[in-house]
Amino acid sequence: MAGHAFPLDRSVYQMNEAARLLGLPDKTLRRWIDGDRRFDRTIEPLIRPEHTGDANVTWGEFVEAGLLAEYRVRRLPMEKLRPLIADLREQMGTPYPLALARPLYSDGRNLLWRLQEKSGIDEELFLVVNDRTENGYQLLLSEVTKQFASRVEFEPPETGIVIKWFPWRSKRRRIVIDPRVAFALPTISGVRTEVIAEFAAAGEPIPAIQGFYADYGLSESDIGEAIRFEQSLYRTAA
Repeated sequence: MAGHAFPLDRSVYQMNEAARLLGLPDKTLRRWIDGDRRFDRTIEPLIRPEHTGDANVTWGEFVEAGLLAEYRVRRLPMEKLRPLIADLREQMGTPYPLALARPLYSDGRNLLWRLQEKSGIDEELFLVVNDRTENGYQLLLSEVTKQFASRVEFEPPETGIVIKWFPWRSKRRRIVIDPRVAFALPTISGVRTEVIAEFAAAGEPIPAIQGFYADYGLSESDIGEAIRFEQSLYRTAA
């Protein structure tokens, strides 16, 4: 199954589980995906075209929330992206334009640039930026989208959809979420990180855990990374 694409509109998580895996407060993710109501004020969703009340999160919604999370890390007002995202949906004919490679590569950057200009958003929110050179200009990924692109894998590369999400901010990219594997739970070399963390919580030393999974090619460093990753999810949830 891991050799095939995965439908962006297929549900993979409940809202609280998706929030945990993205390191977000549950209320924040709910507001981004499905909007919110505060007293007499209605907050329109960023990710869905309209409020649905559905607590299931599709793979496409999870990926788009991962991109928006990069704005949150930088304390940028991503709510102002709403008109741009709506235009992208219409122009690209998909409810999940930010889960596609096309806006970030080749001619897609030109479309994204034009829609950014049309929306009137502040430059700090741009997904692509204009790098001026002696011969004109070149459109490059912004710091936000550059970071996002480093944490995903597209299939096919540069033209397809996001098929892998690397939740741990590590250059090693060993821990991965692939919706086609282990019910979209984080794994390292095919082993669920939560299982490794459970062994550690039960008192098993890292060398012993590594021995259990030697056939999977896991090193003691991998085991330690999996444990730290799961601990980080626990701290976020707490």
